Amino acid sequence: MFRDDYIMRMIRQFGQIYAYILGMRRRGQYPLALIAIDNAYRERLGLGSDAVAALSDSQILALVRFGETNGSWRETGAFVASLLYSEAVILQEQGQPDDATPRAMLSLQLLLECDLASDQPLPEYAPPRDELLGMLSDYELPAKTRAALFTLLARAGRYAHAEDVLAVLLDERPTDAGLIGAGVSFYEGLLDRDDADLEAGGLPRDEVLAALTALRATVVTDNS
Repeated sequence: MFRDDYIMRMIRQFGQIYAYILGMRRRGQYPLALIAIDNAYRERLGLGSDAVAALSDSQILALVRFGETNGSWRETGAFVASLLYSEAVILQEQGQPDDATPRAMLSLQLLLECDLASDQPLPEYAPPRDELLGMLSDYELPAKTRAALFTLLARAGRYAHAEDVLAVLLDERPTDAGLIGAGVSFYEGLLDRDDADLEAGGLPRDEVLAALTALRATVVTDNS
């Protein structure tokens, strides 16, 4: 009960801070918004904006986990991702894409890690994944990022989009047994869904069967 109350208070606090920053962003008060973001970083991670941007996503996650020993790291991670996203948007609007892109990438990777950790929805202040992907449309995403996207899209019922990501991964690593196995499991799992669910996800049953057959043939070819 205490843990749940603590997390709910934290979510409310983070939501209020994010709403405050968002308000300044929308009013074009960029310098004030960047100061608020920097202060929020320092309060949660003990580092300022430039220092946070210089870290890898795994290093940021380690800081988040270290600071939240009661199991609330996912909520804090989503908050840090929202700060990175807000900062990236401001820097992009100020004509600083070289500074915006790394922050957007960190935000996306952190967001995906938080999302993968549970099938429960992330807090409302979590940054919008599709908008981050749009900001990074000209940027080549790392394989681990695309693998996480594949898992999350499949879990969300966006089967056609998940298949698109899987296809890119398989193009890059056509003989990766683990990746092929994940693809086979994906299609086999879809066969257990009803037709309406598959249609809603953009991947009709006949396409699932065709893709599964082709992927299984790849395994046979590789083993022959």
